[in-house]
Amino acid sequence: MSETTRSGATTELTAGGLTLAPGGILRRGEHWTTALNRNQNLLGKVMLVANRPVERVTELTASEWADLHSEMRKVTSALVGAFQPDHFNYAFLQNQDRQVHLHVIPRYAAARTFAGLVFADPDYPDHYAVPAPVRILDPDIRDALAELLRGLLRTHSRVV
Repeated sequence: MSETTRSGATTELTAGGLTLAPGGILRRGEHWTTALNRNQNLLGKVMLVANRPVERVTELTASEWADLHSEMRKVTSALVGAFQPDHFNYAFLQNQDRQVHLHVIPRYAAARTFAGLVFADPDYPDHYAVPAPVRILDPDIRDALAELLRGLLRTHSRVV
């Protein structure tokens, strides 16, 4: 994990080779960084990004795999605590960003509301739309969602 300053004002964080918005970082661990997905078309979409540069899932070390499993459990538990998803999809896609990262995609049989906004999953239980519709949250709402999940991750990190 490293920090890069651009234009002297905005700080961005990188995990491996993937640039992440600082406000969306939920947790940094030894091997993985958990971050909100910029597209919140499905409420609570997050990704776990390998901290070291690596483009092939098959090149993860045994330690990274074990840590990924632990981090997946924590994230899943936090999302259940926040929004009670009806199902989860987990996917290594790496189409736009080659850096190894796992998407954790909560799925919902009924709409959920957060910060006064309604989030529906119109394709449930079928495959979500590809390409996904884009829903970028206002910074204040993104920050509130990130803070909620950070708090739950702290709680669930001690339990899981």
